Parts: sequence; structure tokens; C-alpha cells
Amino acid sequence: MSDGMPGWAAWGSLAEEQLAGEAEELLRESRRAPVDRRRVEALLDLYGQRYETLPGYLKRIVGEIEVED
Repeated sequence: MSDGMPGWAAWGSLAEEQLAGEAEELLRESRRAPVDRRRVEALLDLYGQRYETLPGYLKRIVGEIEVED
């Protein structure tokens, strides 16, 4: 990340859109059956993000994913 730039600005909107798409896919899958929590964590890790720092709309998507431990 560039110094002085907010994380998401430096990260880029394309990657954010890709993360949103993959998170929505996991959400749809979890509506049929809970997904392994590690898959959600791996997705965030892949994009170098943490739940706490996600924009509101992404927090909503990720937060609605039904997980099993």
C-alpha cells in the first residue's frame, strides 16, 4: 500500500469488485449449506483484507455467509 493512501484506495476497485463477486458466490453457496469458516478467511487473506477493515457493503455480504467451524 502506498504511504498516505487509504488501504482501499491503494488496493484498487477492480480487486474490491472481484472480492465482492467471490464473497457473493460464497453467500449463495452458504444458503444451501454452511461453508467452512476457513474458506471465508482464505478469501479475505487472498485479497489481503480483514473483516474489520472492509467497506460496509462487503461487511454485510461477508457477515451474512453461513459458516461452520
